[in-house]
Amino acid sequence: MKRYSTTVLMLLFAVICAFPLASVAQKKTRKPVPAPKPTPTPDLKVEAGQIAEQIKNFSKFIYIYGKVVNGFELADEQARTGKMTPAATAKNRESKEALITNIRNLKTGVENLTQSFRNNPRLQIQALKLSFAIDAARDAEQLATAGRYDEAGKSLVTVIERLTDTVLAMR
Repeated sequence: MKRYSTTVLMLLFAVICAFPLASVAQKKTRKPVPAPKPTPTPDLKVEAGQIAEQIKNFSKFIYIYGKVVNGFELADEQARTGKMTPAATAKNRESKEALITNIRNLKTGVENLTQSFRNNPRLQIQALKLSFAIDAARDAEQLATAGRYDEAGKSLVTVIERLTDTVLAMR
């Protein structure tokens, strides 16, 4: 009986000792789960450059806009007091139409850029932000057409702000 219990104890001891080894062996055969790779941020330098070009266009226009509008106000005052010739009045009207055409052309530039962004699935947010700039440019055009030049100038500044917001959202 002693021999039987010694054999059982040895067998039991062998099983107990082997159990942790089996557990370690299982752990070693597991492959580590790879860490997810961070999604690379897309390089939007070209698109940001396109928006920057629009900002430059509007900025240059605004620089001239104030001087031109002051000329309109002076010419309108002279026309009211009868100190302006009909030819000068016609020239002033043509200049006002040219100003509105220039605003329309600037707006078209942003519209074209927005359309190209809409065609790119990774630029949908930027396209939406650009549409807000288009709204401000449209307001500037309507206000200038109505002769409300000061308010139109403020809308042109809003266009630049919205274009800048779009570039900042691309970082």
